[in-house]
Amino acid sequence: MVDGWITAVVLIFGIAVALIGVFAYLRMFNRSETHHSSLDIPPPIPPKSAPVEDAGAAVEPPGDK
Repeated sequence: MVDGWITAVVLIFGIAVALIGVFAYLRMFNRSETHHSSLDIPPPIPPKSAPVEDAGAAVEPPGDK
């Protein structure tokens, strides 16, 4: 029969491998979920600039009229 310490080492190794596998899977799943969720958000709409006529009128100095 196998000694008790060998059984304990094998069990601890198996649990460690299982935990590492779960964490690796969760990291991979979260990265793919984040990547796809960014496609669902529409791009921001840029603000409209002022018309050219209004911008030119505001630049004129008051003494030239």
